[in-house]
Amino acid sequence: MAFAQKCLSTLGVFLITFTFSGCSVIEEVFPKKESHSNFIAGWGDSLTEGIGGTPYLVELEKLTGYQTFNGGKAGETSTQVAKRMLADKEKYSYNTIIWVGRNNYLEPEKIKADIASMVAALGHKRYLVLGIINGHFGGTNEQVFGAGHEAITKLNGELYEIYRDHYINIHTYLLSQYDPSLYTDIVDHTDDVIPGSLRSDELHLNTKGYQKVAERINQSFKVLTNQK
Repeated sequence: MAFAQKCLSTLGVFLITFTFSGCSVIEEVFPKKESHSNFIAGWGDSLTEGIGGTPYLVELEKLTGYQTFNGGKAGETSTQVAKRMLADKEKYSYNTIIWVGRNNYLEPEKIKADIASMVAALGHKRYLVLGIINGHFGGTNEQVFGAGHEAITKLNGELYEIYRDHYINIHTYLLSQYDPSLYTDIVDHTDDVIPGSLRSDELHLNTKGYQKVAERINQSFKVLTNQK
């Protein structure tokens, strides 16, 4: 009888303990699985909207088979894009691509804070952050050694340090896709500017350029969808 009472007492303590800590025990034994989505949302400015060519999200949809939402709006700063994204809570669950800051790249702290707020709102790890690209505006500001180029390069480096595998230096990738048979591309490559063969104007990409963006994002598809 004493043994039975001892067993019941022990069981009671276990049940009480499990009642209060059961959730944490269950989570340790059966970890909560990362959510999944067959949708991709791209948030950004004119480069996401696709000014100058077919948006990269159109090509990405073909490459991945995932449905896409284009949240790009020309002329917007990172703060304006973040405001729209944060208000659209229904899309928090989407695999998300954030490409902001081109229109206010001289406000690096604001850009980093805006991106951080967007990432935090998602509540999952299914996202990518694209770096800022420079343009060819006739002067030397955004060419190598120029003040604008230095600011963009510094910010891209800081974004990498923050987001690591979730970050894509799209500037570097597009630069690597220059056409060595074109003199103008060689000059742009030397100046560390997105090659003219991938641009529709001083800054915006053409359809081929946006396709290259989609191809590079697709290379990080497992990160974007959090697949092991």
